[in-house]
Amino acid sequence: MTTVLANGIEQHVQQMGTGVSTVVCVHGIGTDSLASFYFTLAKPLADAGMRVVMYDLRGHGRSARPESGYTLDDFVDDLTGLLDHLGIAGPVYLVGNSFGGTVAFGFALRHPARAAGVAVLESEPATAAWATKMAANLTKAKTELARTEALAWITVRYGRRTSRLAKAAGRMLHSTTLATDLPASRVPATADLRALACPVLAIYGTESDLAVQAPVLEELFPRCETALIAGQDHSILVNTADRVAGLILPWIAAHDRGGHVSERTEGSLSERSERTEGSVPANAPPSAAR
Repeated sequence: MTTVLANGIEQHVQQMGTGVSTVVCVHGIGTDSLASFYFTLAKPLADAGMRVVMYDLRGHGRSARPESGYTLDDFVDDLTGLLDHLGIAGPVYLVGNSFGGTVAFGFALRHPARAAGVAVLESEPATAAWATKMAANLTKAKTELARTEALAWITVRYGRRTSRLAKAAGRMLHSTTLATDLPASRVPATADLRALACPVLAIYGTESDLAVQAPVLEELFPRCETALIAGQDHSILVNTADRVAGLILPWIAAHDRGGHVSERTEGSLSERSERTEGSVPANAPPSAAR
């Protein structure tokens, strides 16, 4: 385990690969941690010739859990401080899952020269509507994850490991100001979102309520491509990792100026999206909030 002091807090970080180009993986909120990337996309990205950086968000996994300081800007500052600590000054590719994608967008908007591209899975940028949704989702999660009946249902539906993660997420929500800080975050103006110059790839499951974001992001960002994975919901990273890798790797290879990233999958983005068919996951873990 590697823990570093960056932006004033202890951050748990793991790395894989030694490539010239760097990809930073940012996980989701609540029950998630860097493990969701470590056991899915990290090796394919490293094998393709990239340096892969994964870290636990503040309050999650093995990173520190301060009582307060959970606005989006705080999460972006943590990422900035981590990259500074690791000596990564050049542009990086950001891959964000769920809330991790919101952090990735926030970083790219604040530090455009340091973002080579943003790939998000089941995510959206911070907006007023996002803040309203996060307030409702986090309030509900804080209430429900404290109920014995809810945890028992999660155990029956998803297993003991997921139930333990949900219980830990509930403790985090009750011991920190996350549920109130995050919805109060400063959100970028629409004009600033439209000015995002780096390439964007957004991937969603067709059965997810976030799939409606695909056309929204295509209209919002000037260099945005989207893909839908058939028959899948919010858990596309865990349940369809190979398909997600088959979309992200060629996208990075197409935009990597140094040509250091190998492209594992052939065909256009639209062609690959049409081929991503599969069954609904049997053990899709719930998210504390999206």
